[in-house]
Parts: sequence; C-alpha cells; structure tokens
Amino acid sequence: MELRKQDNPKYEIDESRKVFIYKNLHKNCWSLKQDGLVKAHVDDLSLFDCSFRVNAKGRAKVLEEQRKNVHAGISGYIDLSWDHDSVSREGQQAKLAMYNPYKYKSFVRVDDDSKPVFWSSTARLVTAKNHGDKDKVYFVPSIESANQI
Repeated sequence: MELRKQDNPKYEIDESRKVFIYKNLHKNCWSLKQDGLVKAHVDDLSLFDCSFRVNAKGRAKVLEEQRKNVHAGISGYIDLSWDHDSVSREGQQAKLAMYNPYKYKSFVRVDDDSKPVFWSSTARLVTAKNHGDKDKVYFVPSIESANQI
C-alpha cells in the first residue's frame, strides 16, 4: 500500500470506516478514497461488507463521450485477514466480477454475465502486475436476493 501525504493527519486511513476503491487507469493500480480524499494506491486489497457501485450519470457520460471516467468502484471496510495466497474465503470459492460501462449497467459475474453483483460479504482486488494478465475482482457469492434489482 502506497500511502499519500503520510505527514498530513487528514490522509490517515481510519480502518473502522468504509473506503471506496476504484481502478486508477493512469497509475495502473487501485485508488483508495475516504472522506473524499485519495489516501492510498494499492495493488492488492481485501474488503468486507462490500457494495459494488456504479454511478448511472457517470456511466451515461462515458457512453456519450466514449471516454472513461471514475464512476464505478467498491465500497467496504478494509479486511486484513484474507490470506492473499488463496482465492477462497469463508469456506467458499471466490468468484470473479467485472464491470464494462459499454456492456453492463452494474458489476456482473464473469462466469455468468446475466447475474449482477451489488453486494458481497468480502471482496479482493488485485492488479494484473501482481497476478497475471488482467486486473481481478474476487468476491464471495452471497444469497441471491442480495444481488437482485
């Protein structure tokens, strides 16, 4: 984790409060936001009590301009207990989620893109530079009703 402005107390991460994580296309990492400030850049991070969020107006702007902007990410609490050598959690095999603003209105499951992902008990975000050819968003599938519109 690359913390920003470590000498400024405003940039300290409060692990008892939710953070918002989004893909930083310029730095090829995940940016961690809290209190409206980007407080860190990370290559590998786990969260719990996760909401997968897409701002509809931001997505509409992407579709109109054909240019990406920050309008989607995952909100949750930092989870330091996930074994980063494993893609399973809570006794379940984690699944992969993806988001493409040109194809989907929400995050969806990679194994079945007809199934949206809005919430998960835990998620893990890793960049391609650490784990293969693509960035990956792992999540533990929850009860179906948590991911219905």
